[in-house]
Amino acid sequence: MVAKRRGHLRTKAAARLAMTKSTEDAPTSMIKSDIGTDMADTAMHMDEDPRAFLHQAKESKRDKSEQKSQQFLARIKESSLGAGISKSSLRRRKRKLRDRLKPRMDDLLVSLEQEVDIAGNDGKEENKRKQVNVIGGPKTEGNSSGLKKNQPSIRKQKGAKLLNTREADRFQTVLHNVQFQQSPFATLKEVIKMRSE
Repeated sequence: MVAKRRGHLRTKAAARLAMTKSTEDAPTSMIKSDIGTDMADTAMHMDEDPRAFLHQAKESKRDKSEQKSQQFLARIKESSLGAGISKSSLRRRKRKLRDRLKPRMDDLLVSLEQEVDIAGNDGKEENKRKQVNVIGGPKTEGNSSGLKKNQPSIRKQKGAKLLNTREADRFQTVLHNVQFQQSPFATLKEVIKMRSE
């Protein structure tokens, strides 16, 4: 409930008190004219006061409810027109965009054939590859990390320590290697080739 101004109530009470005093003293015709002027004075005071409507609501309840219903109806119209997109359709669109970005096998095949044609025109002997058959190579048993079964794990403290000492020893042996001291980059290339095969 809205709190009323006390000053306003006091002015009303003062006006009533003045009216009762004037009715006792003056005849009835003058009372009516005095009442009209007193009411006009109080009305002027209410209009002149800038805080007269301070506690009054700016919008009525009816206006608020109409505004809410209009917003709700507008939202329904937008959703019926297809403005709102569901999460699944957004996911589908994103997936399609990702698939479009991925290289297609047909495109790769065409570019590979062009590369082979260019290389074939340069020289057929340079294009031959060395084929090596590996029998009994290192196999991993279902490990995605590719570690051998008995190798220490770097994720555990003991394994990390052990791997650190092994790596330090191997580093020292490589540094003292005569072939590495003569041409370090050539040795690195050979080691990389051996590991990749």
